[in-house]
Amino acid sequence: MNEEKRNRLVAAITLNTVLLIVILFVVVICQVASIVHAKNEETRLKMEIERYEKAKENGEDELEYLKSEEYLYDLLIKHGYVPAGN
Repeated sequence: MNEEKRNRLVAAITLNTVLLIVILFVVVICQVASIVHAKNEETRLKMEIERYEKAKENGEDELEYLKSEEYLYDLLIKHGYVPAGN
């Protein structure tokens, strides 16, 4: 009976060790996947920030044009104003 108990104990320890290794492996895989996803999200957000900064710069350029006399002159011509010299 003593030999049988020892064999059961060894089998239980072996099973628990294998289960622990499998669980730790799954946890490591999940963590790596989470890190990769976070890196991809960071890259995507950086690209989106750059896109918005470019749009902001383009908007500022357009705002300067809309404030200029050139735009006012173009708008007058568009609505039928004829300059006095012509």
